[in-house]
Amino acid sequence: MAKTPRETALLILCKTEYDGAYPNLELKKMPRDMDRRDKALVTSLVYGVISKKLTLDYVIKSLSRIKIKKLSKYIHQILRLGIYQIMFMDKIPDGAAVNESVKLAKRYGHAASAGYVNGILRAAVRGGIEYPKDGIQRLSVMYSFPGWLCERWIEEFGSDFAEELMRALDGEPRLTLRPNRLKTTSEELARMLSEKGTEAEVCGNAVICGSLDVGSDELYKKGMYTVQDRAAMAAVETLAPEPGENVIDMCAAPGGKTTYMAELMKNTGTITALDIHEHKIRLIEENAKRLGISIIKARAADALVNDMALIETADKILCDVPCSGLGILRRKPDIKWNRSPDDSFREVQLGILSNAAGYLKPGGQIVYSTCTVERSENEEITDAFLERGGFKKLYEKTFYPHIDGTDGFYICKLEKND
Repeated sequence: MAKTPRETALLILCKTEYDGAYPNLELKKMPRDMDRRDKALVTSLVYGVISKKLTLDYVIKSLSRIKIKKLSKYIHQILRLGIYQIMFMDKIPDGAAVNESVKLAKRYGHAASAGYVNGILRAAVRGGIEYPKDGIQRLSVMYSFPGWLCERWIEEFGSDFAEELMRALDGEPRLTLRPNRLKTTSEELARMLSEKGTEAEVCGNAVICGSLDVGSDELYKKGMYTVQDRAAMAAVETLAPEPGENVIDMCAAPGGKTTYMAELMKNTGTITALDIHEHKIRLIEENAKRLGISIIKARAADALVNDMALIETADKILCDVPCSGLGILRRKPDIKWNRSPDDSFREVQLGILSNAAGYLKPGGQIVYSTCTVERSENEEITDAFLERGGFKKLYEKTFYPHIDGTDGFYICKLEKND
């Protein structure tokens, strides 16, 4: 018997919580013939529960006499699912959220479990939960962020800015598409999507649209667009590679920024796309083929290991380095639960940037970028690099979701002395 969207979400949540699975990969395993709206519901439930799990557990603790650690993994996730629908999904009636959760409890628990779930969820419907009033604890529970991260951001940005940032990162992102400049324009892409019944609006060089099953969309298959946030697009636009240039992408997979560079270069010149993971090279090649791009030469290489064959060969280099990912929590909420205050990316980030510097021709330019708002991974890295001499800073910007309406992102453009 086919599983309901809520049951599918439950099983994915159990795999991610207890087996270390990645939610984005588990969501890709949904049956191809599943209704588009059901897929959208599963995706919303999975990412929503993962994002809000600290808040959801606070509510469970407030309403339950049984400690969470004594609940079975299925009942715990069923409660999270039910409370999430009640508290955060306006289009789902409370009664449906309760009844469907009780059905799941009967299937994955027993009669007593079903009664327990029914009682907790009905109490959640009545409301009256008291939230912490202390600054750090209040932000942690309200926006479902680890306490250490709330503390760090309050210290770095101030209380008001930190709260606005967390509120924005706690929201649902809209789908942003980058039109393939070799084939279409933003206006034309928006028109084609609208004709298919998909809500679409032009936003600069991108198109922001409503619900869309990208994987099965014919326009996507024909290479008319790539899913990419406007801040990530800005990193490539800041580098501004030109037709005929020799460009290196230091950490290229899955190829979103690489292919955008090729589009700006009008598919003339050369892009050497490096990535440490052999299996991800195929993703770059598949993306390039779908988009009709032929100038990308992708190969597996460790960006931290110096390649003498690349010394002073590049006109421009994109250095989109591995980072904490704390700027893309709307899209990958599991990241905030997989980070710790002791995480450090400095050695890798500075090492890749230093290596890239050697590959650049005199007078050439590098864009260093991350998808985080952490100063320790952004300004502190580029400042430390500049202290070594030989480069000057041309441009620097940090994108914040609540200010720029994009992912959290950092871009710094550097030029090598002649």
